[in-house]
Amino acid sequence: MDKQLNYCPVRFQALLQPDGLAIQSDQQLLSFKQLDQMIDLLEKQLLLHGLKAGDRLVCIAPNSVNLIILQLTCLRSGVIFCPINPRFSAYEIHARLEILNTEFIWLEQIKSPADLTGLALDFSLNSKREVSLSALKINHQQVINIIFTSGSSGLPKAVMHNFSNHYYSALGSQEIIPLKSGDKNLLSLPLFHISGYATVIRTILAGATLILSDTKLNIHLLKKQKITHLSLVVTQLYRLLGKAEFQKSSLSIKHLLLGGSAFSKRLLKQTKQRGFTYHLSYGLTEMSSQVATSTNSQCLHILKNRELKIINDEILLRGKTRFVGYFNGLMANSLIPEKQWFASKDLGRKVGDKLQIIGRKDRLFISGGENIQPEEIEFILLGFPAVKQAYVVAIDDPTFGERPVAFIDWQDGKCLQGQLDHYLEDKLSSYKRPVHCFLLPPQTGLKVSLKELQQIAQTHLDKIKF
Repeated sequence: MDKQLNYCPVRFQALLQPDGLAIQSDQQLLSFKQLDQMIDLLEKQLLLHGLKAGDRLVCIAPNSVNLIILQLTCLRSGVIFCPINPRFSAYEIHARLEILNTEFIWLEQIKSPADLTGLALDFSLNSKREVSLSALKINHQQVINIIFTSGSSGLPKAVMHNFSNHYYSALGSQEIIPLKSGDKNLLSLPLFHISGYATVIRTILAGATLILSDTKLNIHLLKKQKITHLSLVVTQLYRLLGKAEFQKSSLSIKHLLLGGSAFSKRLLKQTKQRGFTYHLSYGLTEMSSQVATSTNSQCLHILKNRELKIINDEILLRGKTRFVGYFNGLMANSLIPEKQWFASKDLGRKVGDKLQIIGRKDRLFISGGENIQPEEIEFILLGFPAVKQAYVVAIDDPTFGERPVAFIDWQDGKCLQGQLDHYLEDKLSSYKRPVHCFLLPPQTGLKVSLKELQQIAQTHLDKIKF
């Protein structure tokens, strides 16, 4: 991979292994040579629509082979790929379109939730002509994508990356989670999320096969497609562990990358007992995905090409994977200096190349003069066997200023509130114990919206008062 920084990764693989399998979906198989041809055809179409390097192409679509091809076409052509969650409301989509400030939009369906009209693109591979390929250079410092942060505790921001960011991100990940030709990496996370975008780039750079399926993640899919690499959030892991046949001995899985939120020790122990190699990951959109990763433990090792320091417990980041700036409508004043540190608002401790995450700076609140870090309470809650997931937010209190409340997803749907209260008595100081526990509402995204949970809790409590 060390020779690929200045070259289009798809063309690189098309020259190296033209018949190697690049993408496999339920309906389609694409070799690297075929993928390269499709990108060439699509690049010509974008040009006919008036797009040029530096223009922004908004893509509102669920994961699909076509969306991946567009992502890779933008990388080659210098057009900026801007994916947006198709499940957003019209208001949420228009808010992001206002920031992106572009007339170029592509929709997987004819109409989007915002009732927009998109570009007409032909993704059929109708060229049978043999073309002699040669290495294709790209500008690795040019912005190639804008991905919005999840906005779990605040307003989303439009994060810009260049190819160099993703290249060095993949290089660091490769040392901990090796990926090679013949491996099959399942795209289980959306392309509008940094983890999904990075999965595509890592897989193509490694010359491995990207697997895409409309089927919901299950054991049959993992067996049928012989998946070797898999990224999971906590809910996905929990569901898989609920199946007795989810065993390393009966599957092809080599590595499980775990991220998105906290994983209980109980889940991690079960994963290890099933024979899997798992990797906990600390990462963020502003650092092109992974920053620090573990192997079969909770000990996070800082990956290469990332620089990290801690000031007043806050994690500051920079390095070759650090984003190039937040887009604010004009590229000229959206870029930040290359050596500038990024204040992550994450709290942690660093010893050598090892990192311990404490929580989020913007989640800390004060109750009766005492500092409360919600992540500490969540960690304790996850230790209770009947708790699958737990999130803690602060609600207004006339006496203490703010008090903690919890949202819990109970195992088998059985609420064991009395037993949980007893469990917490000797594990949390009284001011840290949640004053109310609510059922965690069904989640559709990768991350829970803490702001939304706070609003739900406040509404419930206001009703109780009156």
